[in-house]
Amino acid sequence: MKTNIYLLCGIVLAFCLWLLLHHASEQKKGRLQESQRMSANQQSPMQPIPTQSSGKSSVLKTQPASLAERIHHSTSEASNDLTQSLVTEWQAPIDFYGKVVDDNTNPVQGVSVQFQWDESPTQDVARIYTTKSDADGLFSLQGQRGRSLEVSVSKEGYYSSGRDKTGYIYALAADIFSPSMLNPVIFHIRKKEKGELLIHISGIGLHTMRDYLLAADGKPTEVSLRDGRLAPVGQGDLKVEFQAGPPLDQFPSRISWQCRVTVSGGGLMETSEEFPFLAPENGYQEFDQWSITSTNWTESLDKQFYVKLRDGNFGRVKLRVIGVSKRAYFRMESFLNPSGSRNLEPAN
Repeated sequence: MKTNIYLLCGIVLAFCLWLLLHHASEQKKGRLQESQRMSANQQSPMQPIPTQSSGKSSVLKTQPASLAERIHHSTSEASNDLTQSLVTEWQAPIDFYGKVVDDNTNPVQGVSVQFQWDESPTQDVARIYTTKSDADGLFSLQGQRGRSLEVSVSKEGYYSSGRDKTGYIYALAADIFSPSMLNPVIFHIRKKEKGELLIHISGIGLHTMRDYLLAADGKPTEVSLRDGRLAPVGQGDLKVEFQAGPPLDQFPSRISWQCRVTVSGGGLMETSEEFPFLAPENGYQEFDQWSITSTNWTESLDKQFYVKLRDGNFGRVKLRVIGVSKRAYFRMESFLNPSGSRNLEPAN
């Protein structure tokens, strides 16, 4: 909300500044022309203009508005016009049609849906409307006005997908959203199943990942997935090796780098699942590795793996490797099922 107000104020201020510079330029031009006329008519100066006041001849005296007053008047009118124009354009018609499905694409009834939008750039409190999906998983919002809309879905006993688009723009942007009753936006939720007690390694407080330093010369950093502590070489469940390369030719502050992740005596398998709750029984490889050069350069890389440890237990690991020359490190969040089950969904 405040960002929208700041944007409007910035536009108005820029417009006022343009008016001030333009008016000053016109004033300078007028004074130059007047000076030239006076120089050309020095031998015949202008005579006072008589008035009819009191029957006597006198010089007509005028009191033109000062430059500041005229600028203030002009900018006030321009500001009002611009504000009204922005408010008008901001208040585009808002309609929205959505549908909620589960992980088997079946419609889900009774899902709570919340809409949130601003009707104008000067509005302090957002409008909120809530509804529920019907038997076909459908829901809608109609007959509202604003620039953008936020949509969220939730239901007790379900996970809401974090990959669904939740923000939609209706005005003052290049990518205007076009709603369609025949083609509703799909939202995904996943039913929670019976979870198990897992060993969860994460960061402190609100941080979901824990940080570990990496040596730049390839010396391994090993971690226990049972307590999250660093382990002696050869005794960790997960081993990460980082090798810093030379700086890039055109960007000396960036380096090329390599990384290798190993589960000794077991294996790992990369996955892109949003809810990786069932580990595969087979198909694991001992390590995964990658190289970052000038053609695919990035400072950090995210990976997610199923892991099978040397003792036969299964888990899942999220990694983010940050490849910087002076202080490379990786972040990790992991879940381990110590019972031997492949179920990696945490207990509710």
